[in-house]
Amino acid sequence: MTLPHRVTRRTFAGAVALLALTTAVLPAAAADFPNKPVRIIVPWPAGGGGDVVVRLMAPAIAERLNTPVLVENRPGATGTIGSAAAAKSPADGYTLVYGTADSNSIMPHLLKNAGYDRKAFVAIAPIGFFPYALAVHPSVPAANLQEFVQLARNSRERLSFGSWGVGSSGQVLGESVKAAAGIDLLHVPFQGTAPLLNALVGGQIKAAMLPMPLVEQYAKAGNIRLLGVVAPDRLPGLPALRTLKEQGVNVDINTWVGFLAPAQVPPDVLARLHKAIQEVQASPQIAERLRQLQVVPQPMNQADYQSFVDSEYDRWGKVIQQARITLE
Repeated sequence: MTLPHRVTRRTFAGAVALLALTTAVLPAAAADFPNKPVRIIVPWPAGGGGDVVVRLMAPAIAERLNTPVLVENRPGATGTIGSAAAAKSPADGYTLVYGTADSNSIMPHLLKNAGYDRKAFVAIAPIGFFPYALAVHPSVPAANLQEFVQLARNSRERLSFGSWGVGSSGQVLGESVKAAAGIDLLHVPFQGTAPLLNALVGGQIKAAMLPMPLVEQYAKAGNIRLLGVVAPDRLPGLPALRTLKEQGVNVDINTWVGFLAPAQVPPDVLARLHKAIQEVQASPQIAERLRQLQVVPQPMNQADYQSFVDSEYDRWGKVIQQARITLE
């Protein structure tokens, strides 16, 4: 049945008015951003390296946005539980997530039911990357990487190396060192960095690839020995510690960290968040504290950072494939 002409026109006019109202509201809402607290989900336990960094930056970000910034820890499953929760949040700029190589470059390749994929997030701003060190128990008779490689080749039993979980960047980097050096090591996964460090300090495992912020104090106390660092250059605070590349093992993979948000955040909101975070990083006090935490800065504009995150997903995927890492 055909509707009367006047009803059709009235319905059409109402639809046009609704569309105009919606179109007018969207920019206004973005212009008002933020008008309520912003939440940053950290998909790792409280007290870890990433949690410390985010909580360091959050008050300064809140000051620049002129709104409270709340930090929420949602740990578990190598960063995928908190990341999945962030991916399901509204794309309005009020929920951010602390993105990492583990949760965003590695796990989507290994865990098909992670609850998100590479397209679930938009990159906001980088923090930088954590250099990783090859650390061994003091009982290991190796003072440098070359001696460790020879020890692994000549040992009757496979030397063990630990990580904080199957598919973690610690395992992927360890497997990469194995492949590049031509050695065989026994991977021992743990449920988090705390039990991994306890096992390394206690001598239950012989080696591990760990972020510098976690191992520096143990190395200074003599509880572990550092044989090399995964970084493009030697670290300013530890100039005597050679890179793995200097010692003949060409492993140079950025273990990046930064801020992401659910995809489809309005461009002007994205720009506002990027500007605030970049200003915080550039402030002398925050920059010095990040340097003390061994975070290597990696400033980029938002478009370049998006390209970087996309390229890291592809690069880690190739490393995982070459190392034949699976979660089975």
